[in-house]
Amino acid sequence: MRESIQIVSRYLPALLRALPTTLELLGLSVLFALFLGFFLAWGKISRNLPAKIVSSVFISFMRGTPMMVQVLLIFILIPTIAYQNGVDTGSWSPFLYALIAYSLNLSAFFAEIYRSAYNGMDFRQVEAAESLGMTKAQVFRRVTMPQCAVIALPNLTNMTLEQMKNTSIAAVIGVYDIVARAQQLARNNYGAGQMQLYLTVGLIFWALCLLILFVMNRVTKKLSRGMVPEKA
Repeated sequence: MRESIQIVSRYLPALLRALPTTLELLGLSVLFALFLGFFLAWGKISRNLPAKIVSSVFISFMRGTPMMVQVLLIFILIPTIAYQNGVDTGSWSPFLYALIAYSLNLSAFFAEIYRSAYNGMDFRQVEAAESLGMTKAQVFRRVTMPQCAVIALPNLTNMTLEQMKNTSIAAVIGVYDIVARAQQLARNNYGAGQMQLYLTVGLIFWALCLLILFVMNRVTKKLSRGMVPEKA
């Protein structure tokens, strides 16, 4: 037990120094996916046939192929296209390619969550708002968006947690997050203490998971206030 504590205390600072990379990749990809997923969802439910086809094919491809394949495709495809157009990508960071891949992947899942939330909302409230003379923008801001947010948040949270666990895949193109750092430390020490290293990484991810769940549950409860009439 004492030896395990010593191993953890020795390597914990090195693991925590790699944690910002994991959090940055997660946070930025979620942020971009929230916006891109909205337009994909709009394309899939719209009556515009080209937009519907493009959105449906993109979502199907991103949801139906492995994350590692997508990361490698972005890492190879973008420099190839850039080179053919006279753009030098030699100084581009692997983190940028990972961010693009993760944002595109997550946006496809977010789009389906948005679409499901939209289809599950109470449209009677929309009709009531329109009958009061609200514009479409006001109806969207005051009725549609709050309802969809409450319905979608639990699934958005689950996908965010899944994305957090998938950030380690970016190591295949040279982005070293906390998991890749643990693997590097284990190799440098010829496997000594690797059980303690990976257990520590697991506990860090678990703590982050609990923190995200706590915050999102509070946000969901706050958004839900006043949306469901209280029983007399």
